[in-house]
Amino acid sequence: MNILAAGSESSAPAIRDAILRMDILNRPNELMDILSSMPLIGASVIVVVGALCVLNGYRWHKWVIMVLAFMCGLGLGHLLSAHVGKSAIVAIALGLLCAIVATPMLKVAVAIFGGLTGAFIGANTWTAIQVSPADMQWAGALMGFILLALLSLILFRLVIVLFTSIGGAAMIVFGAIPLLLHVPAWEQAVRESFANNQLLLPLLLTVAAVSGFVIQESRVREESAPSKS
Repeated sequence: MNILAAGSESSAPAIRDAILRMDILNRPNELMDILSSMPLIGASVIVVVGALCVLNGYRWHKWVIMVLAFMCGLGLGHLLSAHVGKSAIVAIALGLLCAIVATPMLKVAVAIFGGLTGAFIGANTWTAIQVSPADMQWAGALMGFILLALLSLILFRLVIVLFTSIGGAAMIVFGAIPLLLHVPAWEQAVRESFANNQLLLPLLLTVAAVSGFVIQESRVREESAPSKS
């Protein structure tokens, strides 16, 4: 009980910090510093996975949910493992547990991940349009979370297409940037481009997300349409 209590107390600041950083699209310099430390292999894998989510997110949504639940469990396990000897076993075990639990509770998991997507949109929108007070982007995140979480109960398929498109687009953009930053001749130009034009990053993500949404919706409609003999 003491370990769990200590873990929850130490994880609270990390969760709070993650919420306050959800508007990262509006802080390109900070994002560049974070992405520059990403290894080439990791960035390449993220780009490939993101492209698959953008193109076939709904078709493979059960696997996508399991992977996302596993990653969330890993993150939670990483926070808790600080109090049990930095054990990777704890993180992996919690990741597997979350993935197993998410499988039969698919609609709940979709509501959660759809809500997180809404929180990401809400936080960045709150900061971008400079809603007062500016340091309360968590309020925009909360509104976005509630909206998409509730919407998933009504428009299940649409929310899956939406959050796989946005999530996949974010992975493509956030994975492609480190690949560019690892080229010495391009690093300075890439940093200056994003620093001097704060709309560039949201624009790239929006273009990729909208493209994925249109592609997935077209495929789903074609597959669900009755075949003509």
